[in-house]
Amino acid sequence: MIIIDLSSYGPIISDRKTGDSILQMIMNSNPKENKIEINLEGIVSMATYSAKQIFGRLYIDLGADVFYKNIILKNISDDVLFLVKLGIKHALRESN
Repeated sequence: MIIIDLSSYGPIISDRKTGDSILQMIMNSNPKENKIEINLEGIVSMATYSAKQIFGRLYIDLGADVFYKNIILKNISDDVLFLVKLGIKHALRESN
């Protein structure tokens, strides 16, 4: 399992550059083949755009089964989890 710690990006993830950096870090860890634990400790909020940029893209690229099997969100608050789900929903809506 590969661990990615996002605490240094917090407490709020809200810009394109940060989102690109996080997504690239995750993609470089080969989430199609590896379980990736993403530690969101200290992240109190995330722009919906950033959630879509990171987690929506991962969800679309990996597919639901691989996403839920290989992407493990740790220490995530209910508020940030809601934003991640909203980002995935927006990404799915735009991809159709």
